[in-house]
Amino acid sequence: MAIQRLRSQQLDCFGRRRPRNDSGTDAVTPPLAILLKAPRLGMVKPRLAAEVGDRHALRLYRVMTGRVLAAVRTAGLDAIIWFTPPEALAEMQFWLGESWEFRPQAAGDLGLRLAATARAVPRGHPWMAVCSDCPSLTATVLRQACADLDRASVVIGPTFDGGYYLIGGRTPLPDIFTAMPWGTNRVLAETRVRLARISAVWHELPILRDVDTAEDARAEGLLT
Repeated sequence: MAIQRLRSQQLDCFGRRRPRNDSGTDAVTPPLAILLKAPRLGMVKPRLAAEVGDRHALRLYRVMTGRVLAAVRTAGLDAIIWFTPPEALAEMQFWLGESWEFRPQAAGDLGLRLAATARAVPRGHPWMAVCSDCPSLTATVLRQACADLDRASVVIGPTFDGGYYLIGGRTPLPDIFTAMPWGTNRVLAETRVRLARISAVWHELPILRDVDTAEDARAEGLLT
């Protein structure tokens, strides 16, 4: 089923109702989801850690997350940080500060966890999710994603390795999260196929690199 847009009291991508002639703006649930793991040694970026070691991988994970969150702030977006494991709230607040909203991630694969964050947004509202390992993500790209949601059912930020660094739409989203080949180079292609199958209109952002290997990290200037 294609996503239906709101015809009245339409929401912008910042999660606020657009001004109408007879009223101002109203704040609603923040639409941007960021999925993060607690910064624990040996628990993040396993492919990168296999090449550079757990400590370097953890350091780079922190650096990349910091850059993504800075872009979110610069873009003026509110966000919910969905974290795992579920008992790590204090750890996440110590790491990132208490100015963010934190919620534990749902159980299951990436698709189930993404779908759960989208369900937290009221029907018809805009929603986006971004990854934390795309250090080239900028506020400009995030603002473009917001603008694209005015003209398309879905917005995608593709990566060089066949996945995506950003996915967004107006809830409820099409079936683009279940039974996906997560962790492979087929995710982006399968997403396009599913959207085309239902004649959905989607926009794609500039292609960026997510960092999973030492080669990726060097290409992004994170390693020499």
